[in-house]
Amino acid sequence: VTATNDNVTAAAEASPAFRSFVANAKINGVFQGEPARVMLNGRLARAGDVVESALGIVFDSVDADRKLIVFKDKAGAIVTRRY
Repeated sequence: VTATNDNVTAAAEASPAFRSFVANAKINGVFQGEPARVMLNGRLARAGDVVESALGIVFDSVDADRKLIVFKDKAGAIVTRRY
């Protein structure tokens, strides 16, 4: 089961707060490479960085082929957002 909100897709176990954070995050830039980086809410985050500590959200990766930014939370849920 997949939930969709505009350009955000989340697995069923993702919390509403997790989906909301990703949907409302301001993405200013996406940089491919090793490690992948994203300019998120005015901060540069590298793959593996915690981007929301209260919810345990980590910027996981960039899927350049599908133009997706991948986020994971401490429960293992995955939410993607198109860029």
